[in-house]
Parts: sequence; structure tokens; C-alpha cells
Amino acid sequence: MNQLIFDFASHDYPGFDKFLGTENAELVYVLQHKHGQFIYVWGEEGAGKSHLLQAWVAQALDAGRNALYIDAAATPLTEAALDAEYLAIDQIEKLNNEEQALLFAIFNRFRNSGKGFLLLSSEHTPQQLVIREDLRTRMAYCLVYEVKPLTDQEKIDALVSMAAARQVTIDPEIFEYLLNHWRRDMDSLMQMLDTLDNYAVTMGKRITLPLLRQLRRAGGGAAPSAPAHRAELADR
Repeated sequence: MNQLIFDFASHDYPGFDKFLGTENAELVYVLQHKHGQFIYVWGEEGAGKSHLLQAWVAQALDAGRNALYIDAAATPLTEAALDAEYLAIDQIEKLNNEEQALLFAIFNRFRNSGKGFLLLSSEHTPQQLVIREDLRTRMAYCLVYEVKPLTDQEKIDALVSMAAARQVTIDPEIFEYLLNHWRRDMDSLMQMLDTLDNYAVTMGKRITLPLLRQLRRAGGGAAPSAPAHRAELADR
């Protein structure tokens, strides 16, 4: 039994080259090249916003810049962010009142000095955000882009390609089934494949659609609580 570890996600920030799909080509191009000081991206959960922010920060770090990525849902925004040349703040709808006041100050410092770049993300458009009104006025400085999700076929093609790159053949009907009976974002799809692989190892069977259905009947279809950091698929 040859088991291969799928490095679908790592602890290091991903690059733009790992961003899937073609619908966001213009946005990816803008982020990779010289652009204005303020950019705001929004889109549904799982569309790839965090990936883009992390890739942007990684690009700046590789260029020797002082760059910082903050996930507002998990990490406080502190005054240390004032020193960043490139600052990415994910899920800005999660900022508390004090953090919103700090972001307002960051906007002003960057704009008044003409130095510093700010990349923000949310599931909501700027108009839909529940935030301080003075901060909302600063959103008018931003170029705004919608991050469009992958199509179903792009998700299937990506998952099949990830398997094929490691010489593992997975029938596309498994991915089609997951898209119809499972959460549709890529993190959840990859975590389900990890769960399926572990189940296949335990059962001593190949990964097949009947095995996936058996797993779901056995209670293995509960919604995942966190994104997968890896997915292991086996060539059995």
C-alpha cells in the first residue's frame, strides 16, 4: 500500500501560483504588480480571499519588505501594524471598536505619508459592513474587487490534478458526489478527502464512491469544523 501525503496547505503562506481558477485573473495581476495604496476584496466564504492576502504578504516579504498578515477573527490588530509597509487584514468585519479606530489611524497615516499599502478583505461589500462611519469613509479610498469562487468544474479539475501530480488516480465522480452532498468550499472538500483516506486505510479498501457513501452512512459526513492542513490520498 503506497500512501502519499498531499500538501494541499502548509504553514507557510501560499503563493499566487497556487491560486486556482481564472475568474480572478485581473485581481491577481493587480496584486502582483504596482498598484494603489488601498485595495478591498470581498466574496463568499471559501472563495480564496485569505489565500490572496497571504500571497500578497509573502510576495512583499520575499522582496525584503516589512509585511504583516492579520486575521481579525483570530489575531488582534495592534499598534505594531503601524510599522508595516504592506498590511493585509482579513475578515475586517471581525474588528472590534478599538481595532476599527486603529485601522482608521492606519488609513490616515498611509494616505498622509504616501507610504504603505493596505489590503483588506471581508465577506461583505464596503457598503454592507457594520463599522464606524469614519472608517467607512476611508473605504472610499480603496479599489474594490469581488473574489469570485471556483466553478464546480474548476474544483473537480483542481482536485483531480492534485491527485494526478502525485500519481494517484481518483475518479472524478467522487468529487462530483462531494459537491452535491458536502460543503462546497475547497478547504472542506480537501478535509473530507483526508477523512475518506483515513477511513479507507482503516477498512483496508480503495477509495471509491461506494466507500464514500458508506463513510457518510457511518456518520463521517458531519460538517468539518476547521480547514484541513493536508489531505492524504492512497493508491491502493
